[in-house]
Amino acid sequence: MGGIGSGTGIRPNRKRTKQFVEAFPQIDSSDFPFSSMRLLPKKACQLSTRGVNFQIYPDRLLIFQETSPAVLLYEIFFSLTPAHYGNQRYWFKCPKCNHRRRKLLLVHIDDGFPLFLCRCCLNLVYQSQNRTQGDQIIHKKWTLIQKLGWNSECIPNKAKPKGMHWKTFNIFREQVDWLHEKAFQFAPNFL
Repeated sequence: MGGIGSGTGIRPNRKRTKQFVEAFPQIDSSDFPFSSMRLLPKKACQLSTRGVNFQIYPDRLLIFQETSPAVLLYEIFFSLTPAHYGNQRYWFKCPKCNHRRRKLLLVHIDDGFPLFLCRCCLNLVYQSQNRTQGDQIIHKKWTLIQKLGWNSECIPNKAKPKGMHWKTFNIFREQVDWLHEKAFQFAPNFL
C-alpha cells in the first residue's frame, strides 16, 4: 500500500504540522457531576477560570467578556446521556460543530477573544498519536524507570523501592534493559 519510506521507524527530522492537545487549557464536562448540577438554582452560578467568566445554568454555560459580565459572548450547551442507576452524564456541545464532546479547549483569537472548541475543530492531535515506534519504546522504558522511583537509566542492583518484591524489581530491571537495547536498534545515534 505504501511506497518507499512508508511504515514505522525513527524519523528524527520529520515535521509536525499539527499542534498538540496538551498545549491548550481545557474545561472538562466531568467537572460538572450530575449530583451537584441538579441542585443548581434556576438562576446562574458564577465561575471564573483562566481569565474567562462563566455563568452556569442546568442546561448551558454562558461565556462573558473578562472585563464586564454584562457582555455575553456565546453559549455552550450541555447534552445529557443516561448513566447507570438513574443518573445522567453531562457533555459539552461544541459551539462550532455541535457534536457532543467531553473536553473543550481554550484558544484566544483576535484581541484575546476566548473561544472554547473541540480538538477536531481546532485540528489538534494528542502527543501519543505523533510517536513513532522508536518513540513508543523510549516512552515505555522511561515509564518503567519512573515506576522504580529513579530519574536516570543507571539503576543500582540493591536500589529497589520500599515495599516492592525483589522478583518484581528484577523483572522491571530486565524489561528496562531489553527496552534500552530495542531502542538502540531504532536510533543508535540518539541514545
